[in-house]
Amino acid sequence: MTKLALAGGAEIDASGTGVESQLLGFITDANAQIDKTKWFDFDRLNFETGSAKLTADSKAQVDNMAAILKAYPAVKIKIGGYTDNTGKPENNLKLSDSRAKAVMEALVGLGIAADRLEAEGYGEQFAIADNATPEGRAKNRRISVSVRAK
Repeated sequence: MTKLALAGGAEIDASGTGVESQLLGFITDANAQIDKTKWFDFDRLNFETGSAKLTADSKAQVDNMAAILKAYPAVKIKIGGYTDNTGKPENNLKLSDSRAKAVMEALVGLGIAADRLEAEGYGEQFAIADNATPEGRAKNRRISVSVRAK
């Protein structure tokens, strides 16, 4: 873990290559343009199997995301939920939406204004890996964040 400095002097502990580092780099780069197709994947966010309940080990990354949003109050984000292609597409869409909304609710619970956040589930759309392998399916089951204002 690495200490990342935030505006206002706050610090968070995060992976040097994790979502916090990537997001912070984007937010603080004056040349980085808002691009609705640019997403940053959470790397330490997990849910109970078949559920939208965040696991206890996800707390640190959600806390870090809240700290980043508090340090940069102009930032607005969209949270996207994704699944693999196992099961019925309509169930995957519901689960991905519930998971994205669970992350949003967790951030609101940590003091982030709901009007700075939006959440949407995409189900098995936008796969980033091959669903034919267990590793690929694991990569496709993810939560991502896109900056909509900074």
